[in-house]
Amino acid sequence: MVGAGARVIVVMPDGQELRASLYERRRTSAGWEYRIGVTVWGTGAGGRPESVEHRVWLGADHVRPLEGGDYSRVPTRQTSTPAAFAGGRQAWTVQQLPHRPGHPGATLVHVIGCQPGGTPLDLDQTLDALKQPRTVTCRECNAASSLP
Repeated sequence: MVGAGARVIVVMPDGQELRASLYERRRTSAGWEYRIGVTVWGTGAGGRPESVEHRVWLGADHVRPLEGGDYSRVPTRQTSTPAAFAGGRQAWTVQQLPHRPGHPGATLVHVIGCQPGGTPLDLDQTLDALKQPRTVTCRECNAASSLP
């Protein structure tokens, strides 16, 4: 089925942004990868145009979540166990969860690559972030186990 996954933004090499469907994510020794599907137009029976979905794996630097998107049902696999590194050092990112009626905003700390588009933080910055109210570590990437 075309477009049945969670919705994300794909950032093309020229900076253009496309909406896509996220079907699966996996953590490798090189970082997080996302299997996305982009709907394009192709030629169908009788030469008529029809939508076709092209699916590929992309690195975390090319995929961003849509605000308010639900990624809880996206299949997630870990194909390696080493902690993620940036510039030869272990790194983390933070994700700001917006305030909604009845739910205060919050901050999640991730191992780098768990959430697309995060800016790397070093250990000191990560520990400072965790001292802030309503800041917790991500259970999905098990960020707590990567901290000293």
